[in-house]
Amino acid sequence: MKPPAIEAITHSIMDKHNFTFSQLRPGQGSNQQPYLRLLMFFNKLPDISEEKFHQWWQTVHADLTASSAGFNVHVLRYVQFHQTSAHKKELAPLGMEILNFDAMGEMHVKSLDDWVKFSSSPAFTEKLIEDGKNFMQGPLHIMAGYDNLIYGSKIETSGGADGILPNDSRLKTVSKL
Repeated sequence: MKPPAIEAITHSIMDKHNFTFSQLRPGQGSNQQPYLRLLMFFNKLPDISEEKFHQWWQTVHADLTASSAGFNVHVLRYVQFHQTSAHKKELAPLGMEILNFDAMGEMHVKSLDDWVKFSSSPAFTEKLIEDGKNFMQGPLHIMAGYDNLIYGSKIETSGGADGILPNDSRLKTVSKL
């Protein structure tokens, strides 16, 4: 006799789950936001200080990026995520594997085609690739995908939908942590 398929077991468990939030039930769709998110992970050059790296990226490189021709046509949102050695040290006792990157740039675009158009433009290759050599160490690691917003407000300009909001009466409060 063959063991039951993992998928059948998983569906059986999901069928028995008493959902607090009906919109999270299987078959209810998702709250996919109307943009493609690109995450680009990288490290600082070994011969510059952490302070100089973060300052360069949040000022010079950010200004070059936002002022590049076509940026506002192809990019909906640009966020910089800065991870310092102090952050890594604070996370270490939690026992989880810490991603060994100093930074992550996040771009929201309407489509991969929009990203390709911007990232292959002369403005991008002449300004941003060249400037990256001043503070970034290659290679660049990238992920692309969509946001399925579960909890929190949509980005107003995105055209997406809110997730479960903080004032939802179905959220349980904790008296003591």
